[in-house]
Amino acid sequence: HKITKKIKFTGLHKMPRLQENQRIQALLQLASGVSVSDVARQFNCHRNTIINLRQRYQQFDNVRDRPRSGRPKVTTPRQDRLITLTHLRDRFKTATSTAVEQGVCRQTVLNRLRANANPLRARRPYVGSILNNRHRNLRLLWARRHLYWNRAMWSRVLFSDESRFNLSHADGRFRVFRRRGERFAQNCLMERDRFGGGSVMVWGGIMGGRKTELVVIQGNLNAHGYVDNVLRPVVLPFLRQNPGCLMHDNARPHTARHTRDFLARHNVNVLPWPAASPDMNPIEHLWDLLGRRARKNHVINNINDLTAALIHEWNVIPDDVVRRYVRSMRSRVLALIHSRGGHNRY
Repeated sequence: HKITKKIKFTGLHKMPRLQENQRIQALLQLASGVSVSDVARQFNCHRNTIINLRQRYQQFDNVRDRPRSGRPKVTTPRQDRLITLTHLRDRFKTATSTAVEQGVCRQTVLNRLRANANPLRARRPYVGSILNNRHRNLRLLWARRHLYWNRAMWSRVLFSDESRFNLSHADGRFRVFRRRGERFAQNCLMERDRFGGGSVMVWGGIMGGRKTELVVIQGNLNAHGYVDNVLRPVVLPFLRQNPGCLMHDNARPHTARHTRDFLARHNVNVLPWPAASPDMNPIEHLWDLLGRRARKNHVINNINDLTAALIHEWNVIPDDVVRRYVRSMRSRVLALIHSRGGHNRY
C-alpha cells in the first residue's frame, strides 16, 4: 500500500502542464459549482494546480503564464549596443573577434546581433565590379539619358557579350548534407582542378525575344577575330533582318580602331555604354542561366562535351525568357539611378 501511494505521488509531478484552453475549462467548471477535487481528477492533475489556477485568475484576471526572468544575460544593455555598433562600423568583422574582445562566447554575439529590431545576420557579400567616382558618375549620367526609353526602344537593341565557361565549376551554390566528422568523406567532397581544367569562350546576342547563334571563340579574342568571326558573319546578317543598334561593352576588341572602322563602313549604330557596367546588360543573366542548364542537363567530361552542351542549351532557351530579360531594362535603369550609379540588385 505504501509503495502504491509513493508511485502515484511521483507520477503526479511528471504530469504535463495544463494548456490555456484547459485552464479556461477548469475555471468554468469551478464557477458552475464543481469541486476542486473533481476538476483535478478530470484533467489528471494535482488539486493544488487547480487551486493555484483559481488564485492566479482572481489576482491577475488571466490564465496565461507570467513572464519568467530566465537565465541572466552575461552582457549588459551597454555591451549589447556596443556589439551592434561594432559590427555596423565594420561589416566584415567576425563574431569570434568581437566575442574575444567582450569576454563572451561567439554564439552570444550572434544572438545579440539577431535580437535587434533590424537583425544583423552573416551573409555572403555581393561581389561586383570596382567602381570609382568617375565610373559612378558616368553610369548615373547614362541612366538619366536613357530614363525615358520604353520597351519598344529597348527591344531594338542587340545586347551582346562574351562569356567564358570553365570545365571545372564551383560557384558556391552547392551544399552537402553531412554529419560531424564527414567533411573528408568521399561522398561528401567535390574534386576540381585548381586551374579550371580548360574553358570555352562563347559570344552571343539577344534582341527583343530573339537570339543570335552562339559563336564559339577559339583562343583569345582580338579586334580582327571579333570582326571576322562575330561581326561579319553573325551581327551584320542579324541586323539586316532585325533593324536596330548594337550594344557591346568597352572591351579592347570592341573599341579598337579596326572594329570601329568596320562598323562605320557598314552603318552599324552602336549604343554608348558606360564602363564597368555588366549589371546593365541583360545577357549576363542569360549566361548564368545557360551555365546552370548545361551542367544540369548534360554529363560534361571534356571541352567538347561542354561546347556541345552550351550550344544545345542556348538554342532551346525559350524566347519568353529572353524577352523577359530585355524588358527588365527599364527597371535596371531606375535601379541604377536609385543607387546613384553604384551597385544595385542587378
